[in-house]
Amino acid sequence: MAGCANKPDMTPKVETADSTETESFSERALKEKISDSLAIRPSWTYYQYALQAMDNQEWLLARHYLDESLRQLVSERFDSTYKNVSAAEDSAYRIKMPLRIVRALDEVYPNVAEMGQNIDNYTRNDVSIEGIDALDESAADSAALQVIESFLDTLDVSQFTLPVSFNERVLQEIYYMTTSARAFMAGSLNRKTAYDSLIYAQLDAAKMPRDLIYLALVESGFKVKAYSRAKASGMWQFIPETGKRYGLEVDYWVDMRRNPEKATMAALKYLNRLHDEFGDWLLAMAAYNCGEGRVRRLVREMQEDTTRDSTIAVTYWDLELPKETMRYVPRILAAMVVGHYPEQYEMTVEQTYQPDFDTVTVFDSFPLEEVAKLLKVSEDTLRTLNMELVKWCTPPNKDSYLLRLPVGTRAAFVDGYDKMEKNNFSSWHHHKVRKGENLGVIARQYGIKVSELQQANDMKNTRIRAGQSLLIPIKVTPKPKANRGKKPVKVRTYVVQPSDNIAAVARKFGISQDSVRSWNSLDAAAVIKEGDTLVVSKPEPKPQVEKSRPKMAKGEKYVVREGDTFAAIAETFDVPVVMLMQANEGFNRRLSVGDSLVIPEYVRKKAEKKSTKSENKSAAAKPKSSSEKTSVYTVQPGDNLTNIARKFGTSVAKIQELNNMGSSSSLSVGQKLKVAGTAQEAQIKIHTVKKGEGLWDISRQYKVTIEEIVKWNDLQDTKIKVGEKLKIKQ
Repeated sequence: MAGCANKPDMTPKVETADSTETESFSERALKEKISDSLAIRPSWTYYQYALQAMDNQEWLLARHYLDESLRQLVSERFDSTYKNVSAAEDSAYRIKMPLRIVRALDEVYPNVAEMGQNIDNYTRNDVSIEGIDALDESAADSAALQVIESFLDTLDVSQFTLPVSFNERVLQEIYYMTTSARAFMAGSLNRKTAYDSLIYAQLDAAKMPRDLIYLALVESGFKVKAYSRAKASGMWQFIPETGKRYGLEVDYWVDMRRNPEKATMAALKYLNRLHDEFGDWLLAMAAYNCGEGRVRRLVREMQEDTTRDSTIAVTYWDLELPKETMRYVPRILAAMVVGHYPEQYEMTVEQTYQPDFDTVTVFDSFPLEEVAKLLKVSEDTLRTLNMELVKWCTPPNKDSYLLRLPVGTRAAFVDGYDKMEKNNFSSWHHHKVRKGENLGVIARQYGIKVSELQQANDMKNTRIRAGQSLLIPIKVTPKPKANRGKKPVKVRTYVVQPSDNIAAVARKFGISQDSVRSWNSLDAAAVIKEGDTLVVSKPEPKPQVEKSRPKMAKGEKYVVREGDTFAAIAETFDVPVVMLMQANEGFNRRLSVGDSLVIPEYVRKKAEKKSTKSENKSAAAKPKSSSEKTSVYTVQPGDNLTNIARKFGTSVAKIQELNNMGSSSSLSVGQKLKVAGTAQEAQIKIHTVKKGEGLWDISRQYKVTIEEIVKWNDLQDTKIKVGEKLKIKQ
């Protein structure tokens, strides 16, 4: 057949094991069911973890779980715990499982190979498996336990804040943490020093035992982006559902389980609630690991046991819990002992630190690559500071985001903010790849570039497979601006002199500082320099030509022509792309020549400025009501008509009319003004300055100017300190 073939098609094709299938391997495999007696086996559990990791495209994690599944499959042969099925059922399971694992590895290894040089960084930050996964290590003999116990006998247990019992289970875990898991323990204690102050401060504030910090050590080894079980993430290893329940946002763009401060706050809330229910920290930790429902049921069963002394409280040591949890709590207690006395176990702990950073509030979505170029730092540096960012950019689905920057780079970021390329996407759609599709076909369908599609999905190449879900960015379709040919009015300009600042220029021409900034595209932190040319009269806005949509008869549909895309058709008829696609099932099908499309009725809203202008005009024309109260206001330093109008709940035009000012906005300190209305009490908020914040961030957050914050708080300059309380008038 190859000999008869025409010139090969070099277009990248969809990869699929079976051409009749549209699901991915992991989606098909996750639907497979086995008997309950087999499903409890660790080999099956780890295989399921691997499939979930594959579904999330976490390839290194999937490889680890598949290796662990195979290891467990071998060990189960010699474990009597798993002899609860017939020989025939056991034999069939043992024949099929290696085949399942090999098929999964066939999917995993090509993707691991593609990671290339990124693999070390991924391993260092994202995968932490030593803490609780390894549960079948060889036990310590009596001589080794005797050595451990001899040292523990010399300790005063009152120094520990968790209730500790030095029984054999704890001794075995101390042996494990100082032998098989020695490297993990030593590395974790070093990383712990970077988070001590953060976690201890929150534990102290909540009046919780300080040694609960060792729960995080066992969960993640203090790797902030750690994955140790399927879908659990972060230093405290929350699954998405529990994280969201305790205020940790988890979506396509951000994973706040990776934010050390917020994750610690959520973990302590969860542990505190568990302690309130069970009244015991060891039971609370057990419930944290295997779920409060299971612990609650086992405690209730023991309390209802008539053969047991009901006057004695049920403790963690009384319960028959899952194998992992039976070792989980003793392991935390063992880590606590080793953490208090690392020198006894010949471990050297070196102080580590979190990197210092500045923060800045952003109101647009930026690619991290753009920010890195502007600040002349590596993209990895930004990712390390903003570990909760899952994708390549700041989240486009948020009105604002607090971005952490390398210390000392905030000023450079503010200066270059408006020059950076922003993500001009209005919404996002998930597209499931069909048989025969490639990136070019999908990009044309949605009217975007292949490179934009690759960036949205963090793809290094163009290889896709049937059943894969791709994120599709839907672009904003800007309205073209046109000039009607009217000659623009010449604006007045001024060349900045040596002693000038924005306030001085505003006073010189009788205009507000806000107008100077607006007319000259200056942000709140901008400083003018000698020789700069400033616009000091209001520029005439450029007229726009309303785009007329092509006429169509009532009920007529548009027939798709060669080269048409949803984006191009939406632009032609001046309707949003999303609305056009929703009206024509555009999210579920490709366009073909000859298709008939419904063009939805849509009228764009007029600009707010126009409506505001007309409202002001009508307000000015409307005679003053006899019942309307007029006040007299004395102009204060720093006042302008906009501030005074806001204070009295009126308009600038109304003040100008009452005082026969015409179109002038010039004011002088001490001047008496008639103002319609009564001065409104400004609502004052107290803002506590956070680490890395500057006045620019705070002014953007509350939509006020830096000068106003300085004035409200009698600041001598623009320097502020962490923890300082600032008054903000709203």
